[in-house]
Amino acid sequence: MAKVKCPRCFHVNPDGQETCIKCNTSLPKIKIEAGEPPAPLAPLPNALQLRRGQVVAKRYTVLNLIGRGGMGCIYKVHDNILSEDVALKTLLPQFVQDKLVVERFFNEARIARRLAHANIVRVHDIGTAENVVYISMEFLQGKSLRSILEGLPPGQRLPIKQTLRIIDELCNALEYAHQFTIHRDIKPENIMVGMDGSIKLMDFGISKLMDNNRLTGASIVMGTPFYMSPEQVRNSRDVDARSDIYSIGVVLYEILTGNVPTGVPRPASQIMRDIPQALDAIVAKCVEPDPQNRYANVSELRAALRPIIEYVETGVSAQATPKQLQAAPSRTARPLVGAVLALLVILAMTGGMFGLESRRKALLSENTPAIVSSLPTAAKMQFPEMKSLLDRIRARASMNAKLSDTAQLLFDEGDKQWAVAQTEIPNSPENALAEGFRAAEYYLAALLIREGMVFVPSGTIDINGVSAEVPAFLIDMTEVTIGQFRTFCQNVNGGWRFPPELHEITDDTLPITFVSYYDAQACAAWQHKQLPTEAEWARAAYGAPNASKIYPWGETWQEGASNMNGAENSAAPAKVMSFEKDRTWAMCYDMAGNVAEWTRSPMDANAPAVPSFGSLIAVRGGHFLSQGVPLNNQDARLFETREAALGFRCVIELPKEPVAIVELINRT
Repeated sequence: MAKVKCPRCFHVNPDGQETCIKCNTSLPKIKIEAGEPPAPLAPLPNALQLRRGQVVAKRYTVLNLIGRGGMGCIYKVHDNILSEDVALKTLLPQFVQDKLVVERFFNEARIARRLAHANIVRVHDIGTAENVVYISMEFLQGKSLRSILEGLPPGQRLPIKQTLRIIDELCNALEYAHQFTIHRDIKPENIMVGMDGSIKLMDFGISKLMDNNRLTGASIVMGTPFYMSPEQVRNSRDVDARSDIYSIGVVLYEILTGNVPTGVPRPASQIMRDIPQALDAIVAKCVEPDPQNRYANVSELRAALRPIIEYVETGVSAQATPKQLQAAPSRTARPLVGAVLALLVILAMTGGMFGLESRRKALLSENTPAIVSSLPTAAKMQFPEMKSLLDRIRARASMNAKLSDTAQLLFDEGDKQWAVAQTEIPNSPENALAEGFRAAEYYLAALLIREGMVFVPSGTIDINGVSAEVPAFLIDMTEVTIGQFRTFCQNVNGGWRFPPELHEITDDTLPITFVSYYDAQACAAWQHKQLPTEAEWARAAYGAPNASKIYPWGETWQEGASNMNGAENSAAPAKVMSFEKDRTWAMCYDMAGNVAEWTRSPMDANAPAVPSFGSLIAVRGGHFLSQGVPLNNQDARLFETREAALGFRCVIELPKEPVAIVELINRT
């Protein structure tokens, strides 16, 4: 059964829902299927495994083998007494005669049976029967955190919101468990993530009950080395709750960066720029070598995390300012750091066209005071004023038209529109003005057009049932390529992070991916462009009266018409412009498939102009891992997301007000 996960709160909704049951957010049209069952495990010798249909202890009917390790197996079985499916953990026969191993195996069940908590796996029964030593426990629907992390595309990390939720629930489990025991083997393999996103801590097999030292002699090192505290490595017996806190810090660092901290680790926010800087201090305190310098207990750790969680969940924190929770400034030479600074640099890059209003007025006052003072707004302009303005635009555009065939075509179309405008003067001055502004759009496009861009005239577009007026703009014909993004990274002042996942890719004609919202914005700004609004993207995709809102080629899905054939048939992005049918009415390629694309529109119309942690940005278009996604489908991503199937293209917006047009003419 297909399910749809909410991009805001991650609640898994049933098929057919248009808005999230939990938070009422609009749901993406791409559904999350349950997926193929895992490949069957290689068979064990018959003597070492239970058979399908075998009944253990006159109670458990074996259904199938679901996992195994070096010392045992886990089976899905049906409990004929409880009338439910449970997990049966067994020791391999060669270990059954080892009394110490059996005692430690049963120790897990004894400990877990004393723990009743929503975030700890529930143990039902322990026993032996017919040379089988077993523990029965609840059967968990989900995946281990290890499986989830290993299943992410290269370079992609779990969203901050989901990461903090996992750590908070892990702390919740240990806050309770530490009243009785120390886990001592916290690692992603022992953290199960359910279908609803909740976590269950399991495998208390090497835990030490507060009143039982017998199984943990000083000479025995128990645990997983990467996640063990220094004192646990030295002496497994004399550890307390702070050892588990050390392991939590290692797990948190690994989720954030993809690596476990070794030596003197770099702060996580220096490795992944979108991580809140406040997390660096928390991780550092967790993994302090001296337990005296760590959090004294898990409750202290949860209290330290709470302001960040509140800020990510709501955008407001009662205990810390947003500034404290922003992404950390990088120690490398990168020009954009944090949401606010990034926006300021982007504004600086783009200059007058996309700059601040005060700067625009200052430029005009310096260069054209007389003209500015006499120009009305577009709504109040009369035809003589229109003609004077059009003459100026046309004169400047005519020079550019001589340098480019594309510019010449746009200039000629502007002349046609201008001729129509003049013939309308006796009949309808309103129509004459409207046609005059259409002519201005073409002249401006001829003046600003660049290689690889196409012109989209003004018009209306439907966005989720709401009609929006979209001014004229230029848009990239294709997604920004690896080569174009590499040029930006190498030439922008101070340099920029090139996606490490693409270092081995030599084909510069592939679309760039693994870029966050601000990576895309910065590259666009360096080119004196910007990301399209959602309305601009949709206008270029299906904004013509006769254009299909479903696919560029029509209403019916055609296999092979775009690079959108699902993971089984298409494993990677294709070179831009590879699919002729995936070309819209505006002559833009790959808007149906290849890679999905960032816009600059927040999903929440009331969201602040500068995105922060937890902000959702509208994403448009299908991609090579999807199938049959229509052009009018709306999706969203957290602004810090980097994915293997997410890229962008850029736009140049054409000014529509006479004052802005004069400013442009003076600047060019």
